[in-house]
Amino acid sequence: MTENQHASDNRHHLAIWCRAEIFTFGALTTPPPPEITPTSLKSIVKYMKKSNTAGYPKMNYMLWRHIACSKLHMSEELAWMYFETYGVLTNTLAQRRIQTDIQMAKANSTAEIERLKDSRKVDSLAFILLLFLQSFHQIDLKSTLSRDEWPNRKRNSDLDARKNRIYDEQSHQLFIQAHLDDLLNIVSETSESNNNENVQSATLSMDAVIALSYIFEGTLHDSLRKIVPLHVIIQNSSIQHEIGINKSIVPFKNLSNLIRRSLIANPFQVGQTMKRGTLLPLPFNNPTHEQRSGRVLCNSNFADESHRFVLMTMINRSLSDQQSTDIINAEFRIHRCSYSYIYILAPLRCVEVRKCHNVTIVLGTVETTLKVTDCENVSVSAVCRRLLISQCRSSSFYIHTPTRPLIQLNCASLLFAPYNASHVELPEQMERAGLCKELNLWNKPLVTHPAGYVDEQPWSLLPPDDFYPISSIRLEDQQTDGLIPLPSEYQSAIDKRQKSISSLANEITAAQLNPEQRQRFQRFVVSNFEAWLDATGNAKILNHLSSLQQQ
Repeated sequence: MTENQHASDNRHHLAIWCRAEIFTFGALTTPPPPEITPTSLKSIVKYMKKSNTAGYPKMNYMLWRHIACSKLHMSEELAWMYFETYGVLTNTLAQRRIQTDIQMAKANSTAEIERLKDSRKVDSLAFILLLFLQSFHQIDLKSTLSRDEWPNRKRNSDLDARKNRIYDEQSHQLFIQAHLDDLLNIVSETSESNNNENVQSATLSMDAVIALSYIFEGTLHDSLRKIVPLHVIIQNSSIQHEIGINKSIVPFKNLSNLIRRSLIANPFQVGQTMKRGTLLPLPFNNPTHEQRSGRVLCNSNFADESHRFVLMTMINRSLSDQQSTDIINAEFRIHRCSYSYIYILAPLRCVEVRKCHNVTIVLGTVETTLKVTDCENVSVSAVCRRLLISQCRSSSFYIHTPTRPLIQLNCASLLFAPYNASHVELPEQMERAGLCKELNLWNKPLVTHPAGYVDEQPWSLLPPDDFYPISSIRLEDQQTDGLIPLPSEYQSAIDKRQKSISSLANEITAAQLNPEQRQRFQRFVVSNFEAWLDATGNAKILNHLSSLQQQ
């Protein structure tokens, strides 16, 4: 780096990083169609700009469907899935989301649904950049670096894994460093020839830089509380002078150099949260609590509300009920937890459940995406805008979602059922998150296998007779009336079960047992119930619940 560059960096303390949410929840693990390449995406940009208002600066779904199906050879389902993914990760007013979902719920025919889809629009250039990021999971970082997050990776030793581990945000940084010029070239103004000389002499419009802000943000100050998107960064006078912006025309080469020189790993994710974050208290301190090494960390001590991140890791044989205000609207990651019950009823921005097994997770509202990866024997209850599942086995999902759940690679024996929880704050949380009760596609999963991939049906619907509603573990949060109406077959099963219980109670009353018989019957019921509690491990959970009520 030259002395002038050092002086410039010292003057404005510039740092740029990738928005983690776009990679974590926007880059799907299913390989994209092979037709999606930097060259084809560059051609699509040119095609969009020639399509007038249908394609630029916003592209409607009708045009995208034509491009995806005719030129990229996608199915309509896959085309809509990518289009919808962009919308999920874009900040939209909650009331507008609710209005759109209610319209879809009221549509009486396939033609009407398609008409509503065709009217939807996305920011053209940013959407194309999201398509480019679909290649993220195809990049093989394992050959040179050990990454703890890669599932099913064989390690020589735990010590080596810890020593060489890189976090997701570092993988995002490595991807951008390797492919930055391709990314910029897609949205740049270049000639038909894409040779290196033409690319390096190309320019970018301010529209292109705004689109890049979908991926990049940063700070001009030595503070993580003043975060701005990329297009705001380059409006700084010293930055404009440094990279030679002239009448909103940005030189490709200079912008590329600026980003490379200033690029850091996202400072709000796992690495910095583990290093600088604060520990949130676990709810149990009684002698029966078996938690050994688990932690819940939050970056609220150095991050603003829009970059809040919480990491729950290594919770084992425990019950966790997170109530802290620090987690509200945060990105929440549940990592390597086992044999536990986890309740998080606070509203969250997005959630990732990774490498867990034998865990029950009950969530309230998740504003954008719930992602479950590399898990086995988990039960997840949530209201979310989107559910992503990858590399999961023998798991159950009790879901309310206005989009089709996405089942990606290596999944088997998945059960889907309607949302089975309710609590007093759920209606307000759903309204703030832009989620309505009218539209629920929990029973219409989409399996997104790549072309030519053959696999058995990885999912089925939970039989209504096996459906049981659950309540919050805190009495003040419980709500007797369910907010979200159940499908008729599930409601009928609950009514039938309740009727059976009432009938049994009536039979016991009609038997007119004497005091000795009643006492013997009571001992029989209690002893069998206690034996079941011990056999299933639920006795310890009840002890935890008892301690919670005493706090």
